[in-house]
Amino acid sequence: MLQRSYPNSSPELRSTVDSCSLVGAIVGQLTFGYVGAVMGRREGMIFTLLLSILGATASALLPWGTDSVYHVLAACRFVLGVGVGGVYPLSAASAVESTDGDDESKKSKVVAAVFSFQGIGQLLAPLMAYIMLAMNAQRTIGWRVLLLVGAFPGLFVLRRAFQVKEDLPPSPVTPPIVVKRMDTEVTCRSKLWEKLRDSPSLQRKLFGACASWFLFDVTFYGNVIFTPIILQDTYGLDKHHFADVALCSLVVAAIALPGNLLTVFIVGKISFKTIQIMGFVIMAMLFLVLGFFYEQLLDYRGLLLGMYALTFFFSNFGPNVGTFCLPAEIFSEDVRVELNGIAAAAGKLGAAIGAASFGLIEARFGVSHLLALSATVSLLGALVTYMFIPGKRYKP
Repeated sequence: MLQRSYPNSSPELRSTVDSCSLVGAIVGQLTFGYVGAVMGRREGMIFTLLLSILGATASALLPWGTDSVYHVLAACRFVLGVGVGGVYPLSAASAVESTDGDDESKKSKVVAAVFSFQGIGQLLAPLMAYIMLAMNAQRTIGWRVLLLVGAFPGLFVLRRAFQVKEDLPPSPVTPPIVVKRMDTEVTCRSKLWEKLRDSPSLQRKLFGACASWFLFDVTFYGNVIFTPIILQDTYGLDKHHFADVALCSLVVAAIALPGNLLTVFIVGKISFKTIQIMGFVIMAMLFLVLGFFYEQLLDYRGLLLGMYALTFFFSNFGPNVGTFCLPAEIFSEDVRVELNGIAAAAGKLGAAIGAASFGLIEARFGVSHLLALSATVSLLGALVTYMFIPGKRYKP
């Protein structure tokens, strides 16, 4: 919609807007781990939510009738990305730490339930876009409404964040002034790197969390971008048509969401590590079959689409939820939010690489090779999880 409203914009500008939110997310994930350690989980969450609300609202209230809208939008999406990125480590750590008692099954279900709301958001976003297109909303209004809607979840959670009491106090700061907070942040960082340096076990866990999240996001975000090509090959949907693109995204989100819900139901009976390995392996098997028999499967469109859709189902009933929840479980409380942020940032780096490279790989080598590559990356993810992620939650 935005591109059609401003047709004279360059591809470089559009690419900048697309990448700014990912870059902002990486910055937020790396930064707000320390913010949560210094200010406390509650204050850190309020701060990051305010940034995400500001970024989403400013994106919708851009100047009208000028191509400079792309420059302003890039800045706004960066701010939004920082806020959304900061939510990752803070929400995961808070979910674990706010659950009373030593019931590991209950803690796991709470963290999985927190993450499952991402699936609901992924479903509502294309649904809203499809509704706007069905209503034939004016383009210059439609994309602004869609961007503004992104502020409402943050507003809802912000209200709840103000009502929550801080269970884990921030790092000791006396008196509570800015200079002291800055000194405390430096202390937190130095202690974190000292612990990493002196603990090979912690290094292995951090590598496992970062590498598995990176590998998963390469395949997941790459295939999200790639999905319209699959649907175009099977059902003739036009990847350049607004309604078809929204429908593609809606189909993928609708199939993936039950995977989130199944994880919430079953975790506790089996561990997040097992769920993650199982998801990676099944994804690899599906991608491998699709890659080897893609041309033949084009004659069986329902089977092809069903198998491809299952890769997203087992993403959510697998590494999508596992990569989010495992760092909150395997790291101790004093380094949990910082190391969770580092792992999440590694994931977003993988997302950027997957989104940028999958289209180029498909154009040069074809769909079959791309699917086979996805299978290889998924198998690597399973191997990394098995070798470097501990099977049990951290216990002091």
